[in-house]
Amino acid sequence: MRPAPRFVRALLPLALLSIAFVPSPASSDARRFAVHAARLIDGRSSAARGSSWVVISGDTIESVQAEAPAGLEVVELGGATLLPGLIDCHTHLSSRVGLSRADRFKSSAARAAIAGVVNCRNTIMAGFTTCRDVGGGELVDVGLRDAIAAGEITGPRMQVATWALSMTGGHGDPQNAANYHWCSDLENGVADGVDEVRKKVRFNIQQGADLIKIHATGGVLSPGDDPQHTGYTMEEMKAAVDEANRLGRVVAAHAHGKQGILWASEAGVRSVEHGSYMDDEVAKVLKKNGTWYVPTLYVVEPILTPGNPLHVPDESLAKAREVRQHMRAAFRAALKAGVSIAFGTDAGVFPHGDQVREFKIYVDEGLTPMQAIQTATVKAAELMQWGSKVGTAERGRYADLVAVVGNPLQDITELERVRWVMKGGVVVKDELRGSSAARTSTGGGGR
Repeated sequence: MRPAPRFVRALLPLALLSIAFVPSPASSDARRFAVHAARLIDGRSSAARGSSWVVISGDTIESVQAEAPAGLEVVELGGATLLPGLIDCHTHLSSRVGLSRADRFKSSAARAAIAGVVNCRNTIMAGFTTCRDVGGGELVDVGLRDAIAAGEITGPRMQVATWALSMTGGHGDPQNAANYHWCSDLENGVADGVDEVRKKVRFNIQQGADLIKIHATGGVLSPGDDPQHTGYTMEEMKAAVDEANRLGRVVAAHAHGKQGILWASEAGVRSVEHGSYMDDEVAKVLKKNGTWYVPTLYVVEPILTPGNPLHVPDESLAKAREVRQHMRAAFRAALKAGVSIAFGTDAGVFPHGDQVREFKIYVDEGLTPMQAIQTATVKAAELMQWGSKVGTAERGRYADLVAVVGNPLQDITELERVRWVMKGGVVVKDELRGSSAARTSTGGGGR
């Protein structure tokens, strides 16, 4: 008998791990109920609302009101601040963090699938109820997305890119560090020339990709390339965008160097990821073309942590030190030009759940706390073209909500301590309601 395909074998562990992680139906408080908190940041408004009740029917927000609804059970969160579920637009949910290069060569897709289940759980527990996964191997990302959607495991809503497209020797070529005698026939994202790029886009979509990821430049953690060098020609980038758009998808471009960012934007990609060497000239081009910017500013900090706990090779550490000198200036250039910014972190390079530390950097570099929150709510949803589903606490959106004890408009680091998470009307984390400040009650009176 012919063995099952590799990607099928890789996803078998999901079925085993899902048993421990399926949310209990009892955690959904009622078919129709309300959630009350002393403060609501709805994701769209420029200021927080006061005491608010979010009425939920099934998995959807029915209304948001300033008076207690009569006759409904109320999930009482007391003095907490309620927000829409957070969104991270740049994750790698099947990534195993901190492996040496040698260990990565020995790590199987099955092992990545097991890690992915844990990563998805850690991500939603940190408050991220929606994610864009921008590169995974052997369809583990597709399996995670589909298992979450089927209710088999706990995790965020996902859009996935499957294999990221790369030129031979580029940031996404897994053979950069291998002698050609050891090269295998495992599927990857390497494609050279317009025709190969078009075919790879078609293949990824056939295999379940929601979007296409291209490597427009070299990278930091890949061996043998330079973040400032272009990875694809303009013609190849245009081919990827044209083919993706024709088939109803968009393109996200990994791009550090200035020329790669410019070419990617002019080629029509929807978003530039990282954008490390963006300057005022480049930012103006992104603004003109309507290209989104996903900054990933925090990622370089764990890479350069003293003692090198992530086992990053010396070559990549040197590149990280160089890139670090430019990333925040790029962010400020984007702010100055009015480029649209969506929250993204590169979680997967560092542990999933730690991406909450990105918020403070945005505020340190010039965003107001409300603007920083909106990058991970209404703005991120717009980038993902899911604005009618997620990103705001308003009628018709999924009942994806998170709560923190304090006020993140006064201290943005409150978002590093999410205490309560609901996805689709189901509570998946509750560290508030056992306290004296929170309770479940029957509606009929205000606070």
